[in-house]
Amino acid sequence: MRTRLMIASLLLLAPLLTAGAATPSQAPSQPPIGRWITANGQAVVQIAPCGARLCGQIVGIALAHPGDAMPQNWQGQPQCGETIINTIPSSDASGKTVWKGSVLDPRNGNVYQAHIKLNAAHDLELHGYLVVPLLGQTQTWLPYSGRTLADCHLASNAAAANG
Repeated sequence: MRTRLMIASLLLLAPLLTAGAATPSQAPSQPPIGRWITANGQAVVQIAPCGARLCGQIVGIALAHPGDAMPQNWQGQPQCGETIINTIPSSDASGKTVWKGSVLDPRNGNVYQAHIKLNAAHDLELHGYLVVPLLGQTQTWLPYSGRTLADCHLASNAAAANG
């Protein structure tokens, strides 16, 4: 009788005892929130929540020479402050969160479908593509810990100083 009571108690308590334990494949992925230097080291993008989405805005641009004009987008507006990433959460095949949406090339106005996520090293992976993800391109952006100067400018050696 006592054994049956113990087994029944364990069966009732098992869901409560394991509710907080998640296997690695069930663990939620950390969202790629923060400041990231682009693969070419020429811009810093701030990714932050915008409602239920994640949006990425240009917050720093490396200029070739001090005093150079801030680059303009395809519409003649400054690229500084432009939102170039807009994503919503989704799950990949392994159950991890991937942020899917679009990325804008501010130079020419082209919009690509995109997935962003953190890789094992906690760097941002941005995969941009047209129609078929298999035919796209993946870039790795590193966390940016430096500072941006007035008017969105980066120090000329921002990529080197960040590492």
